[in-house]
Amino acid sequence: MKLSVVASDPGLTRIACADDITVFDFTSGNPLKTLLEPEAFGGTVLLDLASSAYIDSSGVGWLMQCHSCCQKAGGRLIVHSIAPMVNHCFRVLGMYDVLQIAANEEAALKIAASHGDAHAAR
Repeated sequence: MKLSVVASDPGLTRIACADDITVFDFTSGNPLKTLLEPEAFGGTVLLDLASSAYIDSSGVGWLMQCHSCCQKAGGRLIVHSIAPMVNHCFRVLGMYDVLQIAANEEAALKIAASHGDAHAAR
């Protein structure tokens, strides 16, 4: 998995994931924590998963950890543009009840701007 910062504004960081998300991505810790400054977790982090066609259980656990880090810091994680197989996995696992998930970047930005309920943007 390759993460990159697409844009960073005060209180809003947009991240793109450029690969599948598997156990092999976490051998040296949390890649999102490595990429971002600690204060970024206190804002809104938009994570684009359009290029991630596969996610294993370690990847799901990683997303939960990132969600928790954001919540503890007073921020939030919004995941968007999910590839079909990953989306199916999220639905089976009930991730829509746990994570803030948006259909695309536009919907994610609306959630970020509204501070409202993410489930409305599905």
